[in-house]
Amino acid sequence: MVTRIDHLTVYDGRGGKEQEASLLFDESGILATGRGVREAEAETVIDGTGLACTPGWVQSHSHIALDGLPNMQAQIARDNTESAVMASAARNCLRCLKSGVVAVRDMGTAFDVSIRLRDVINEGRLLGPRIYAPGRVICMTGGHGADFGIEADGPHEARKAARGQIKRGADLIKIMATGGGQSRGMKAGVPQLNFEEIRAIAEEAQHAGVPTAAHAQGKEGVMNCLRAGVESIEHGVTLDEEQIELMVKQGTFFCPTMAGLWYVIQKGVAAGIPPYVVEKCKRQAETHFSGFEKAYRAGVRILAGTDAGIPFTYQDDLATEFVLMRQHGMPVREIITAATYTPAQALGVDQKTGSIEAGKWADLTLMEGDPEEDLEAFRRVRMVYKGGQLVYSSEKGRDWFLPVL
Repeated sequence: MVTRIDHLTVYDGRGGKEQEASLLFDESGILATGRGVREAEAETVIDGTGLACTPGWVQSHSHIALDGLPNMQAQIARDNTESAVMASAARNCLRCLKSGVVAVRDMGTAFDVSIRLRDVINEGRLLGPRIYAPGRVICMTGGHGADFGIEADGPHEARKAARGQIKRGADLIKIMATGGGQSRGMKAGVPQLNFEEIRAIAEEAQHAGVPTAAHAQGKEGVMNCLRAGVESIEHGVTLDEEQIELMVKQGTFFCPTMAGLWYVIQKGVAAGIPPYVVEKCKRQAETHFSGFEKAYRAGVRILAGTDAGIPFTYQDDLATEFVLMRQHGMPVREIITAATYTPAQALGVDQKTGSIEAGKWADLTLMEGDPEEDLEAFRRVRMVYKGGQLVYSSEKGRDWFLPVL
């Protein structure tokens, strides 16, 4: 069905903006854009006055099966079956769509649930965003993520773990290179998987054409990842000039996940977050936000992601990351690029999606207002299209979603 939306403010995802524009699209993709298509024939014509449109947003760092409860470890212990994990993930898929997120770069689920979730969505049996799935993370024995990952020690086991995830159909490989803020009894940022182990994983992923992303919070761990050829650094936390210079040189992607850290500090122990988590996050905040500013100014390729699923960081709240990015010096158009075109590059699908161009998938997020004039527009999502189909609309009544048989 051909749809035309007129009188839009269109952000194309690559820095361009056009007002009073029209979009013409169907299930095959975007057919045309601009003021010149206003008279084109369409079965559905929508007046987009007062709306801004961007490519569908990509949540670049989510744990799709986690709900943002105050104690993340307690939820992981509670949801100790595949069916329980899948139930949370399926529920969170609708939350993503409602908030404008059309694709999720998952960063690890127990039981390889994100791989199965991706498949049932692609088969049309479940409504949800496009899922780019690693399944389980790869970590050292007893390391960060061990409660829902694959434990590997030494290059041989690390290589085998990577091959296993590729065999299971992973879209990307998630490496746990350091300790983290949510794990009890370990210092955040200390190296865990070593260079040789990380390099073995990265080699196997490169051979298979599968991107890699690493949880890496301390300098030694980040440098191990960069020297090993990992393509995306998650969190960063202690970035300095040496790390940033190498990231720029290699074209490394960086997903800072500032919202996750910010929420833990804002809510604190009084909201039920474990004290050790709050204390570690407060220490990380001493360098993290300034590190993001340095990385952005230096030209590192930034991805918008929140670490959705950790305490009070909900799957439907990518907008808070946008606000924090703006507060720390990133213009709105570049924020939109960090949520659309740059993640498409990181996932290797930028020829198909990530920008509003004829021939690309019609994944679209429409919001009320212009975010360059009012950042809160990012929270006023009115319509979401995935593959040219309307999957969410606030105009059709409360929380209308595309029916799925």
